[in-house]
Amino acid sequence: MPRLADGFVSDLKDRIDLYDLVSRYVQLKKSGSSWVGLSPFNQEKTPSFYVHPQKGFFNCFSSGEKGDGITFIQKMENLEFYEAIEYLSREFNIPLRFQEGSSQHQSGSQSLRKGLFEIHEVTKNWFREQFKKDETDNRKALEYWVKERGFSEDDAAEFGVGFAPVGRFALGNYLSQKGFPEVLLEKSGLFYARKGNKDWVSIFCGRLMIPIREKLGRICGFTGRKLLVTPEWGDKKAPKYINSPETPIFSKGQLLFNFHLANKEINEQKDFILVEGQLDAIRCYLKGLKTVVAPQGTAFKQSQAELLRKANPRRVVCLLDGDEAGQKAAMSYVPIFLQTGLDAHFATLPEGSDPDQILVKHGKDALSEIIQQGQPAINYVCSKMLSKTPTPLEKRRASDFFFPALADMESLVMRDSYLNELSRVLEISPQSVKTDFQKFFKTRRPAYQQKSVTPFTEKISVSGTERLTTAEDDLLYCLLHDVRLGNSLAQVIEPSWLDTKVVAGHILAKLLAEIAADGPLNVSEMEELLEDDQERFLFQNLLYQNSDDETDLVDLANQCISAFVKRSSRKTEKKLLHAMQDESSNSSELRIKLKEIRSSQTNPPQILETELESSY
Repeated sequence: MPRLADGFVSDLKDRIDLYDLVSRYVQLKKSGSSWVGLSPFNQEKTPSFYVHPQKGFFNCFSSGEKGDGITFIQKMENLEFYEAIEYLSREFNIPLRFQEGSSQHQSGSQSLRKGLFEIHEVTKNWFREQFKKDETDNRKALEYWVKERGFSEDDAAEFGVGFAPVGRFALGNYLSQKGFPEVLLEKSGLFYARKGNKDWVSIFCGRLMIPIREKLGRICGFTGRKLLVTPEWGDKKAPKYINSPETPIFSKGQLLFNFHLANKEINEQKDFILVEGQLDAIRCYLKGLKTVVAPQGTAFKQSQAELLRKANPRRVVCLLDGDEAGQKAAMSYVPIFLQTGLDAHFATLPEGSDPDQILVKHGKDALSEIIQQGQPAINYVCSKMLSKTPTPLEKRRASDFFFPALADMESLVMRDSYLNELSRVLEISPQSVKTDFQKFFKTRRPAYQQKSVTPFTEKISVSGTERLTTAEDDLLYCLLHDVRLGNSLAQVIEPSWLDTKVVAGHILAKLLAEIAADGPLNVSEMEELLEDDQERFLFQNLLYQNSDDETDLVDLANQCISAFVKRSSRKTEKKLLHAMQDESSNSSELRIKLKEIRSSQTNPPQILETELESSY
């Protein structure tokens, strides 16, 4: 795998204006030398998200997230590390630099993802060419688009709508001629499994093709709409719609149609509009309802709600069919929105109509009026579950519907607000509703949802305060906050002492081996040795952790060394005691070793302050 030029990542971070980057997602206000805003990771009313442009990092106190510009864009856009580097280099016009002799073409998983995005872009362009061809089958797609659905050819161009020819092998032959390797064709989701066949058989044949884009706007899949020319093989009728299958770049639960455009329009004073179909979304967008999105299929998942929440909308308005299926879908959406912390309203469309039809027949004002009439989630559910004169049992069932989702809410403020709203709608005292909720919370909440403190390997005490972290975490913290410790630690610590199964231990093993071989490292040089996002997130979490001025880093490092020695000697001691039970063993020699081991526990190696003066 090619490596970026030494120092490029540090140079990229230095040249990025962190305020400029973060302010695209968060409304920031000046606070001393820093900036503050509402967390993009949690729903909150009091700002606890701080950006420190001069120091080059952010700190979110409500969620515990912290890091630099690369980490921020990874979390906001759900990108791998290299994808985030590419994104930032493109956004800030900073060309990528690679080590000499290193190919700029990626390999492994990064190459696969990049190749899959490329093959989908080429396929979209080919579908567009087929859509514009003046041939019998091809004209059917244009006729459906223009005459039956009432869209224009310019609309098709804007959304990349095309046509997949009837021929099963046409797309495969085209992409093969373009030089795409078989592994990309196989993983693309555009073809059926070959099973020894020579030719690639397209999943999409004789269909209107709608590209699906992920949140950065890259094409990751397609939806194919059935047409009169869609072939049918055997007794089975061709389904009305076919979506791309799951691939390394296409996961239905992580996508919302039109999100890449709607996300650019949203702010804290605007609402997302959630519709059921892609053509509904296209029509809404073209008619000026720019914040419209649609799920991939009928199901709506919490991961999709998280996409909406991170954009910080005022609320989400769900436009659902008035039939039984639409109501059922709405009832399944409510718990998801509550758990995610999104304010959701539900607007019911006239039965037998959809947003597309309303906009075509009656215009934008008619649909806007329906949107304005949307009900808050609690009102909507209660209107469906309660009769005109609700019985106590109906009220109990309504409250039972909301309790599981409210129990999973992280924000106690929001939970309390919803409980008050529920009591108002049910016309029951807030105290009664909250008492019932507390009973539910204590007795019925699944055990796996209870928050508990993870047991840690060691508990290091500093200034009388227990730090619930592993010794590896604490030692890495010390090294990042005083790089002069590196030489001494590399000489003192035995590699076998480190638990490399934990992330901090794996990082420390690499850093100390590098320091022992080539001398001291600064923080930027350490960061260059990180291998994956898990390591980077922990590294930055410790690097940007607020340090206590009273914390003696040398003392803390020595406590970690002592913890390592005790842990290692206990394992050795256990083995020696087990060996001594063997009658054929040399007991006297084992006793001497056991005495040495126990002595090392009380006299572990230590680092002195004076050793640091000439360390770096």
